[in-house]
Amino acid sequence: MPTPFFADLVRELAQEGGTGPLTPTGAVPGHRRFSGVVPPGVSFHYAIAGIAHPAEWEVGTGRIGGDGRLLRDAVAASSAGGAAVDFAVGLKTIALTVGADWFAARDMETAALAAAVAGLSGQLTSVHDALAARQPISTSHDSASGGEASDAVTVRRGADWVNIPLSALAFRDAGGRYPLDGALGAAAGSAAAPSISFAADADTGFWQPAADNIGFVSGGLERMRLSATGHLGIGSMPGAPNARLHIVSGGEIQRLETTTARGGGACYQGFYDPSGAKGFCGYSAIDDGFDIWNSLNHQIRFGTNGTYRWAISSAGGFYPVADNAYTIGGGVNRVSEIYAVNGTINTSDARDKTWRGAPTEAELRAARRIAAELGFYQWNDAIAAKGADGARMHFGVRAQAVWAIMADEGLIEPLAEGVDPGSAYAFLCWDKWDAVEPVTATDEVRDGEGNLIAPVRAAQAGRPAGSRFGVRVDQLALFLIAAQDARIAALEAAA
Repeated sequence: MPTPFFADLVRELAQEGGTGPLTPTGAVPGHRRFSGVVPPGVSFHYAIAGIAHPAEWEVGTGRIGGDGRLLRDAVAASSAGGAAVDFAVGLKTIALTVGADWFAARDMETAALAAAVAGLSGQLTSVHDALAARQPISTSHDSASGGEASDAVTVRRGADWVNIPLSALAFRDAGGRYPLDGALGAAAGSAAAPSISFAADADTGFWQPAADNIGFVSGGLERMRLSATGHLGIGSMPGAPNARLHIVSGGEIQRLETTTARGGGACYQGFYDPSGAKGFCGYSAIDDGFDIWNSLNHQIRFGTNGTYRWAISSAGGFYPVADNAYTIGGGVNRVSEIYAVNGTINTSDARDKTWRGAPTEAELRAARRIAAELGFYQWNDAIAAKGADGARMHFGVRAQAVWAIMADEGLIEPLAEGVDPGSAYAFLCWDKWDAVEPVTATDEVRDGEGNLIAPVRAAQAGRPAGSRFGVRVDQLALFLIAAQDARIAALEAAA
């Protein structure tokens, strides 16, 4: 039977568990690694001793496979009653050792040697005295579950031996912790296998994605990163974070939640500079009102598409940022009422106008005919909501009748089916809009870890395409006044 391979001071650490192959991860201080010492495929005696789980141990014969892992071929003895131990994940040592058959072969040589040495008792006594002062290498000493910083370990250094204090190594103390007496240097690792992880959760911990970066990993995925510039990224970052706080997510990005009941719990974001508060937005501490607050003597601005659109001045005025650029409401987004102390101020500066002059005879005829069309009416929506007796009476014109009169006088093109109306007269208005598809209500969607992917979505009614006629009442009224004045002037001239 071939003699198993042997080499001294071969011992490595391992983390894996189970009854199968184990992967050596690095030499124990003062020892050598299997790679480079033990040829792959050559049988040798091994001993596995649990550190994180001291009750687990196993000795037997095995080989180093082509992938560098220990193949446990035959178990000689173990903490599992001689069967292969199902090791728990955690720190353990794998050592190349000698077996009982090796010792038996050496016993015969030792007996022969003993006879030769018997006559050298005097010399052996002096050797014994010298060895008594040395640290013995033996497994017969009392076992200890932990170490002390003052303990020493004898290791080979070149051709000599040196004692290293236990404080220079990672060791378990009496409290079950592993104190370090210096900085910890670890490999960069990866998100799938972080360099610093937990014994029972090897894919959760820390790794180094780039120089001067720290990656925080859970479940084998990077969840957060602190960059060299101090930027913190949260989520699946495509690279380094680009801001002090850079969050990437397909669902809810941020949630602020107060522990106080509604009606009195402040929940807001505050903005400060070295001089103090600049403003905040969120829910008030005294009621359920949502506040947008600028504490400084300046505007609050609103913008879309990269452009400022509207602003609230420091004095409380609401105005468009660009002059004569935006409307309030639209043909299908009308404002129901405007409450004001004074009427609107319309620009009438002569410097802004190209003057044409008084109305023509055709325009005056149209105005007189439009005046004859004035009458009372009720809104159909008001009748549907309040009934015919409850809906209020309004006074005015029907826009289509005004269009028809203007066209009959040859002032504009007549209305035609399928043709968009057009007019040079600003008191005649027509707007159209496209259809809007309805939105179906949906519940919130969360992933397996409870993260919000899509929030609750309320149902939204669709809207068919349509159009609406209208008039600018102020300009139409002035048009009718001009016609009335011309009529009175003609009557006075004929009297």
